[in-house]
Amino acid sequence: MTNVERASYRAVLKPGIDGTESLSGAVRAAAAQAKRLVDDGVLLTVGMYRHGDQLFLYAEHIHEDERPNRDEIRRAPDGWGWLHGLLKPFPAMHGRDVEDVEWAYMHPVFWFDEPKSVAYYMRRPVPDARCGRIAVLYPDRLMDYVCHHQAIVHEELLVGDRYQFISIHDNVLFSYFERPRDRGMRNISGIDRPSEEIERWLAVDPASHFDHFPEANGDDFLVIDTLFDFGR
Repeated sequence: MTNVERASYRAVLKPGIDGTESLSGAVRAAAAQAKRLVDDGVLLTVGMYRHGDQLFLYAEHIHEDERPNRDEIRRAPDGWGWLHGLLKPFPAMHGRDVEDVEWAYMHPVFWFDEPKSVAYYMRRPVPDARCGRIAVLYPDRLMDYVCHHQAIVHEELLVGDRYQFISIHDNVLFSYFERPRDRGMRNISGIDRPSEEIERWLAVDPASHFDHFPEANGDDFLVIDTLFDFGR
């Protein structure tokens, strides 16, 4: 049975690239290839998002095997060559070796539901919008945020928008979500029971973990610009 492995990535533009034709052309080329990957059944959903010099990519990789090839998925955007040469390199570990990557893999932190098959995760109807948002955590509160949110995931009881997916790189969070957010509310287990872990998280002053963006008007996350998105 084919299934879906979700992944997010982060990249940073080199100085002097913003506003150039090379950047806009590279984004157009990436968008065209992204659409082909969705049309060809390689990806179920894909979107690229931007805030300043930072880029974020969300992709739902379709795989046939019982387990996905996570090493291949981690390195997929570099393999596609999206915006190659326009991005600052990140050092990344590949086994015991250090290599430079242009798209850094972001580690999954939080989600309400998990794909069980491609058919299970198909959008019917299609979403009104595929969106991205970001947040910055204070370094001394980072692990507290991660531990609480992983505990909520492992408890499998909290109900929410099933397509939201939050990942982390350094102290930056990226959240993919779809609008309307109240469509298809689910939890992982399917059990109707209150979550105790969410109460533990709410008890530790969630807002104190975030270095808020002024333009977010008090929200923990800032919704950012969409460069392109495709899905089925």
